[in-house]
Amino acid sequence: MQRSLVNPDLADPAAPLKAPGAEGLPVRAPSRLPWSVGMAVDLALTLAILSIGWTQGAANLVGFLAGALVCLAWPWLRRTFGPGMTAVPGATGAGIASGLVVAALGLSLRGGAVATGLALGLPGWLAVVGGLAFAWGALAVGRRLRWPDSPQTESSAAERWRLAAFGILTAVPLMHVLYLKVLPLMPEEGYYWNYAVRPALGYLDHPPMVAWLIGLSQALFGHGAASLRLPSLACGVVVILFVYGLARHLVDRPAALVSAALAAVLPYLFTATGTMTTPDAPLAAAWAGSLYFMHQALVGGEGRAWYGAGIALGLGLLSKYTIATLGLGALAFCVLDRRARAWFLRPEPYLAVLIALILFAPVIYWNWANDWASFRFQSGGRFGEDTRFSLHNMLGNMLIVATPLPLVVLPLLLVGRWTGRDGPVPDPPHASVRNRLFVGCVVLLPLAVFAWSALSHLPRLNWTGPIWIATLPLLGWAVVRADVLRRLGLGTLLRLTAGPVVGGLLVLYAVFSYYAVLGIPGVPYPRTFARAGGWPGATDALREVGDRIERETGAAPVVVGMDKYNIASQVSFFGAAGDGPEGRLPLRATTILALSGSRLMFNFWDPPEQFRDGTLIMVARHPEALATERLAPHFRELDPEIHPLRLTASWPGGNGRRIDQYYYRIGYGYRPHG
Repeated sequence: MQRSLVNPDLADPAAPLKAPGAEGLPVRAPSRLPWSVGMAVDLALTLAILSIGWTQGAANLVGFLAGALVCLAWPWLRRTFGPGMTAVPGATGAGIASGLVVAALGLSLRGGAVATGLALGLPGWLAVVGGLAFAWGALAVGRRLRWPDSPQTESSAAERWRLAAFGILTAVPLMHVLYLKVLPLMPEEGYYWNYAVRPALGYLDHPPMVAWLIGLSQALFGHGAASLRLPSLACGVVVILFVYGLARHLVDRPAALVSAALAAVLPYLFTATGTMTTPDAPLAAAWAGSLYFMHQALVGGEGRAWYGAGIALGLGLLSKYTIATLGLGALAFCVLDRRARAWFLRPEPYLAVLIALILFAPVIYWNWANDWASFRFQSGGRFGEDTRFSLHNMLGNMLIVATPLPLVVLPLLLVGRWTGRDGPVPDPPHASVRNRLFVGCVVLLPLAVFAWSALSHLPRLNWTGPIWIATLPLLGWAVVRADVLRRLGLGTLLRLTAGPVVGGLLVLYAVFSYYAVLGIPGVPYPRTFARAGGWPGATDALREVGDRIERETGAAPVVVGMDKYNIASQVSFFGAAGDGPEGRLPLRATTILALSGSRLMFNFWDPPEQFRDGTLIMVARHPEALATERLAPHFRELDPEIHPLRLTASWPGGNGRRIDQYYYRIGYGYRPHG
């Protein structure tokens, strides 16, 4: 079947790719023998290295590289030891680059499978076999989906990106699943887990949706990192589905598929939806849903879509207040678009607002009952007295959370024709005035709100992250159709940069995930890794100290983190009853404003007065935070010694490597107003 150059949607997706060469000549399928030999070398070498005491990280990495080298060297071996064999054509630069990306993804899947197998109690050799299956399975699939090496045409570019999108949408969710249980817990996740075990209608620094999702997941699947992260993974699926649905109304099918793949791979969405559970996970899902239904209502004219928009916005307000800026974008579109102004005279938009407010009502009630604490905190309390021009910081944050790619295509929103007049590919519906205006409003209005804040306050890294969801259909089309894009030199720029940026992100995620759970030989963990790694073992050590104090004094001590929330969040999560022997009480951890300076939810949950005359184990990153002159006014007696607290890679496959050293000190007879 000949592929259509006019409409790639007519191309047969099941048709096999043809290697370049003379038409009609049979192409011999590649032999499976080198793959079988490579897998055998990999397995034998990995198990042999493990048997002499190497770490899982080193053994699996060396075995995988050795097996892959056997496959790469196979043509030379055949020519050398098999007379009469013909040379095999060399790969192009694009083929080599895509092969390296696939290999990195295979290594990452292997690391996740091995670490998860060990965490589930499998024998080491069986965990290695499982990891080997994932790694070589990824290589096999990558070989089947590899980019054609033929010269670039409109159809071949669409086909390359279609195959890449299928690969991304398979590999990235699978990577998230394999690392759910074993990726070190971020302190933010532990903090929101503390939300979940103290269910409420609202919290100081965020609405309650993240707490409700974590609580539901933990009730269904029990206490643990995997169940804590399941809501994030589910939200990621929702984002991908809504992005694809929105893109199908704006661009063709190959571009919509690439848009969905970008929703899985851009840094903000990769991290927020699958890697860790924070309020950004339900926010991203609600933001994507709101965009889909708003477009259906405002541009498509579907009245019933307003109800979906109202539900999505309400759920978004239960996730994070910033989704209100998306409502401003929708309002701006209604004002600027002549046809959309008719909605001001119809009931559906007002019913949508009512639905959103009803869903948001629990948060309003909580704020009313707590002196509007959360609204005051978000409207300026989180900044304190820190006022400084930070627009440049916001721009840097945008490049980190979204890469430059979404920013590169924004100029297309200002022009009405994106391709040549006589080109083989027509402009997509996205190029129409109303579609461009819609995307411009829902991107630029929220962006303007954050830019206004950045004029006087330091912005958070993730604030602009969900804004770029609206640009993904535009970016997906521009990437797939870069060869026919005739505006502002964007086609050439995207043709040169899109593949390396996406491939580089995938390699970065793959290498870091493997490194985080199994380690890489010769590469120590940096001290910053201590925010996430090493706390299961450190919590066990603190529990032993607490048990000793309880035997001596008859009362259980409380661990106090001497920072904002990191230490208390980690210790409380890993010190939960579910992680200790049956019947053992949780190891309680908190922060106290007078000691740590933290003003977040721990001060709501744990008023200092309840610890009066109690024993506290204070934990800090630096011994200076535990100095006598600082702590003595708050206690009847201080332990004269400041003790080290080692953080090591104590999880399965971690091999006990050193991460960092914290410190703790014991104080007796706490005085809340010392």
